[in-house]
Amino acid sequence: MLQVHQLYKSYEDAKVLEEIQFSVGKGEFFGILGPNGSGKSTLLKLLSGIERSSSGEILLEGKPVERYTRKQLSRSVAVLQQESLPPVNFTVKEVVEMGRYPYQNWLGEEKGNQAAIVDIILHKLRLVELQDRSLQFLSGGERQRVALGKVMAQQPKLLLLDEPTTYLDIGYQIQMMDRIKAWQTEEKMTVVAVLHDLNLASIYCDRMLMIHKGRTVCLGTPADIMRSELIEQVYGTTPIIVEHPVHQLPQIILQQGGSFIE
Repeated sequence: MLQVHQLYKSYEDAKVLEEIQFSVGKGEFFGILGPNGSGKSTLLKLLSGIERSSSGEILLEGKPVERYTRKQLSRSVAVLQQESLPPVNFTVKEVVEMGRYPYQNWLGEEKGNQAAIVDIILHKLRLVELQDRSLQFLSGGERQRVALGKVMAQQPKLLLLDEPTTYLDIGYQIQMMDRIKAWQTEEKMTVVAVLHDLNLASIYCDRMLMIHKGRTVCLGTPADIMRSELIEQVYGTTPIIVEHPVHQLPQIILQQGGSFIE
């Protein structure tokens, strides 16, 4: 589905990413981890086609990302940002309908039953009762649910997540990730997620890429990544690793103290 070969990115003399290489299979949930400033968000911008790499190659279904037109790319790739939609004066339904833009002509018309697609999404995300309400009257968690509805309306093959749970409380975090996981499973969609929370990443991701200072540190399963010595090397703190009692996946428990990260 997605192949990344020897990816480099720099801004003038500042190197941001070096020798990044990985592939993501169709239907896989792939996580990108690393501390602040490690290059995670820059990598996601390159994968989405928003920015171009300095060198290297990104292939989406065997075709270089830069060879897609913006409209072609938006039919295959959708991005859910870490910040929920701004409280603008659009209704919930209007925002979800915006996700159909890639399939519309210059008059805003679309073949097929657009209304049915939007209605299904509103029901799935329990937004029917809110559909006529302006975004400015919604909570942050509700706006993030609407943002998810908008990208669902794009019907992407690849969903890119840029820390989508950062500003949500723990209840909304689990709800959001469960909804994304269910959608991914139902549509056999590929997901690439930049995540801050290592415990969430371990539960939801099939494989993960750990990057630090723009370079790959480790690529593998949650068991490969969630190791005390690796986390200390990257984050400068030594966690206790335990097994989740339900999922049998590694989880971290933080403790006081830590080394200084330069």
